[in-house]
Amino acid sequence: MITIKVPCSSANIGPGFDVIGLALSLWLEIEVTPGDEAAKSAPHNCRITYEGQGEADVDLQPDRNLITQTALYVLRCHQKRSFPEPIHVHIRNPIPLGRGLGSSGAAVVAGVSLGNEVGKLDLAKNRILDFCLMIERHPDNVAAALYGGFVGSYLKELDPEDMKRNEVPLAEVLPAPQGGDDTGLTPPLPPIDIGKHIRFPWASEIKCIAVIPDFEVATAKARSVLPTSYAKADVIYNLQRVALLTTALGQSPPNAELIYDGMQDKVHQPYRKTLIPGLTEILRSVTPQSHPGLLGICLSGAGPTLLALATSNFDHIATYLMDQFSKENIKCRWELLEPAYDGLTVSSSDKSQHAAMTYADAGVSIDSGNELVQSIKAAVASTRRPGADAEIGGFGGALDLAAAGYTEPPILIQAIDGVGTKLKVAFAMDDFSTVGIDLVAMNVNDLIVQGAEPLTFMDYYACSKLNVPDAVRFVEGVAEGCKQAGCALVGGETAEMPGMYQGKEFDAGGAATGALKRDRTLLPDKAAMREGDCLIGLASNGAHSNGYSLIRKIIERAGLAYTDKAPWDSSMTVGKSLLTPTRIYVKPLLPAVEQNLILGMAHITGGGLEDNIPRMLPKHLAADVDVSTWSVPPVLRWLKGAGNVSSREFARTWNTGLGMVLVATAGNTDDLMKVLNDAGEKAVRIGKLVENQGQGVVLHNTEIWEKAS
Repeated sequence: MITIKVPCSSANIGPGFDVIGLALSLWLEIEVTPGDEAAKSAPHNCRITYEGQGEADVDLQPDRNLITQTALYVLRCHQKRSFPEPIHVHIRNPIPLGRGLGSSGAAVVAGVSLGNEVGKLDLAKNRILDFCLMIERHPDNVAAALYGGFVGSYLKELDPEDMKRNEVPLAEVLPAPQGGDDTGLTPPLPPIDIGKHIRFPWASEIKCIAVIPDFEVATAKARSVLPTSYAKADVIYNLQRVALLTTALGQSPPNAELIYDGMQDKVHQPYRKTLIPGLTEILRSVTPQSHPGLLGICLSGAGPTLLALATSNFDHIATYLMDQFSKENIKCRWELLEPAYDGLTVSSSDKSQHAAMTYADAGVSIDSGNELVQSIKAAVASTRRPGADAEIGGFGGALDLAAAGYTEPPILIQAIDGVGTKLKVAFAMDDFSTVGIDLVAMNVNDLIVQGAEPLTFMDYYACSKLNVPDAVRFVEGVAEGCKQAGCALVGGETAEMPGMYQGKEFDAGGAATGALKRDRTLLPDKAAMREGDCLIGLASNGAHSNGYSLIRKIIERAGLAYTDKAPWDSSMTVGKSLLTPTRIYVKPLLPAVEQNLILGMAHITGGGLEDNIPRMLPKHLAADVDVSTWSVPPVLRWLKGAGNVSSREFARTWNTGLGMVLVATAGNTDDLMKVLNDAGEKAVRIGKLVENQGQGVVLHNTEIWEKAS
């Protein structure tokens, strides 16, 4: 079986009429089964079946269907009248027909590829483009569909003889019943190198919202409304913008003003307003100011589909555009698409011969896994410590407790955790350099609160397709977190699971092992706690790794893109600020633990102050806390206000500015504060233990949070 896949495309991007095309992630798929018994009696040795868009209107006769018509043209150019052997062609087409998403361009590319494969012609992609351009005479969409990505193209000037071939009517190129059986038997070969192309960069955070109205605009009709000549000023207007747009769409972070202005057009969109009700008003009504996250908007191809480029707020933008069309009594649907970088792909399998398969055929690359191991060895080795050499590549990680300083068998403490939806921000920013630190922090901070010294760490990284550079950045962050905690990264697991995750997304988990000497007390020491014991808070540096589902919702509702300047800190973007890694408190706290200055500790994670502080207290005691004693980080103040989050919800969702809360006797508090402050911590007295009257945490002066937000 041969499988041919071709992406849809959006042509005429902004001012790039007949110049710029973008391959998008809807794929026309053709399954070709040679030797099909039922096709032996079919015309031209070809039986067609179809599923997908416009199913009732698609012609299944091989000399009428555009895909097989095109394949027959290619074959007849090589002296093959029909398909060389009986074949079954099954077409799966999710691309809307006649909507400006390159359905015909994809069909032509698929057809040329079909002829190339079944005729065993071994055509290079540049030659495939020549054949495509004999049928689809405009290069922007076929070049994008063929090569993938964001593509600029042009047609070369041809000599008079080649020009004659290029201007042959399509009726003499494609076999068509109305021309008789001999039509297209000796069609003209395409000139060599009709068109040229180049692929431009595309910023990874830019996605494409395709709003697809429920009516068609035929390409011929769309071209019929265009003038035969243009004003010089209009042509210059478009040239100025297209010169900037191709670079602007590849820059990260994207510049919304530059892209929006760069997508304006005076050559084709204004003339098509008569074909698409409300077009002018709709295009003018959406801007980066009115709809944050939007970068630009234009017709896709000849329309009527609108293509909106954006970095966030996709639902909001799409819903607005569909609402505008509904005012014209036009129903729409929308798709969120990404650039399709592969373009035309062809794969084959021989089921009858049971052809040899590899793990890579199933989407798992052993070579990529080996490359990752080699790439991270230096970072991993930098985490070595006494008792653990931090060498990877074996079947497990080893720890010598005696060499680590534990001459008697210690109590082992273990923790396991993940990063959560903070990873979504990392995906949006394409920045995985800090979430590895978060992963370590969420584990080792849970060890130190029990009085244990973190000794080793292991990570788990799961993805659909292993992207080695991304994984390296992640593991380097894990190694940095291990160094901050003083533990060794002794191993990990990388799981490549095709189909489980989308695109570049991955999930990560980690497990840490710590030790507590036999003569130390396992914390919290609840039996030793008394009313009047002091509560001490250690400052956080932001949201750490919790509450990000709510954070992302607030950011979306505020109309912010992750690439926008942060309202709470103009020196960095929203995404960069939100990716600030969780603080690791191990090294400042270990000396205090060793001096027996602490009765208990709470790591303030999901659940905030209200859920985490009671976990370290005996049932008869509660924490009496004065929230005016510490500063709330600007990011948390802004989130509370922008999300209209109540003080109660604030205290049980985020850390409110405290990453750790400690309990110490009144007699040890001064010594503890000195040890912590000498280690660089911002330690503050935040309250005391009192009798539990039904609430594990009593918060005073929360009105200060209302004023701050």
